[in-house]
Amino acid sequence: METICLDNCVYVTGNARTSERSTVGNVTDVFAVEVVINIETDQIVEASCTLVTELGRQFVRNLLLGHNFILGIEKIIQDIDLYYQALPKKSLIAALKDANNKYKNYKKKITE
Repeated sequence: METICLDNCVYVTGNARTSERSTVGNVTDVFAVEVVINIETDQIVEASCTLVTELGRQFVRNLLLGHNFILGIEKIIQDIDLYYQALPKKSLIAALKDANNKYKNYKKKITE
């Protein structure tokens, strides 16, 4: 397993309800997104989600990696809307927004 850099990084998750019609919805009621963010640059350095297939998880990972999680959230959502054509799209976006809110609250707390 690849080692994830922990220097100046924080692990954040976001959750959302799943669609019962999707594959992930048949497995669990909650869709989760996991991101590791460099707190100095706000850049996503690692990402994963609870999609069932490896290809789906890798695709989402590639959509998220390298983006600024504060300034680039709208671009990430636009990319998901444009390039991710699968049933759990709404759950993915909702979970990502949840993680984004948690990260913003975290950043606010550590800078006060």
